[in-house]
Amino acid sequence: MKNNISLAFALMFCGLQTANAQVSENSTLFKDIMAIDSQIFELGFNQCKPGVFEKFTANELEFFHDTGGTQNRDEFLQAVKNNICSTPNGKPMRTLVPGSSQVFPLENNGVLYGAVQMGIHRFDTKGADIAKEGYTMAKFTHVWLIRNGQWQLKSAISYDHQHKEVEPTKSFSIRKVLAQPIKLLEVTIASLSFAIYFRQ
Repeated sequence: MKNNISLAFALMFCGLQTANAQVSENSTLFKDIMAIDSQIFELGFNQCKPGVFEKFTANELEFFHDTGGTQNRDEFLQAVKNNICSTPNGKPMRTLVPGSSQVFPLENNGVLYGAVQMGIHRFDTKGADIAKEGYTMAKFTHVWLIRNGQWQLKSAISYDHQHKEVEPTKSFSIRKVLAQPIKLLEVTIASLSFAIYFRQ
C-alpha cells in the first residue's frame, strides 16, 4: 500500500512538472511575452518612456537586484527616472541576449493566469567606448500576471551581474609583414646551401 501511494505521488509530481514545461518559441504565449519584453525594455528602459513602465507593472511590483537591493513599484519607477534616464548620453542600454529566453506558463485548473520568463540580458553604456569600458551581463527572472486581460510584471529578479572586458582584436599590418625578410630562393648544391632574401 505504501509503495502504491509513493508511486501515485511520483506520477502526480511528474505530471505537474510536464504540464507546465517551457513553451516553444513558436507558441502564442512565448511571442506575447517577447512582445511585452520588447516594449517595456526597448521603449521604457532604453528610450526612457516612463508611461510604458506604468502600464505594464503591477501595483504590488517587487523588484530584486543582486547588488542594488529591493524596490517596490514606486521606488522602481523613481529609480528609473533618477538613475536610468537622468543622463541620456551615459545611460545603460539593455539588450536581450538572443536565444536565452525561456517562458513557462502559470495555470490554475487549466486556465492561464500568468507566465515565468527567464533569460540573459546585456547592458552597455550609451555613447561609451565598449572596447575601453566593457559591458555587463546578467540573468533575470520575471513573473507576469494577466490582469483584466492585460499582462503586468508582478516580480522581477536581476542577478549574477558580471562585468565583461572586450578582448582587443589583433590587427594585421602589411608594413609589419614587409619589415621581415622574405625568402625568395633557396638552393642546395651538394653540401653547400645558400638563400636569397628580399628586404623592403
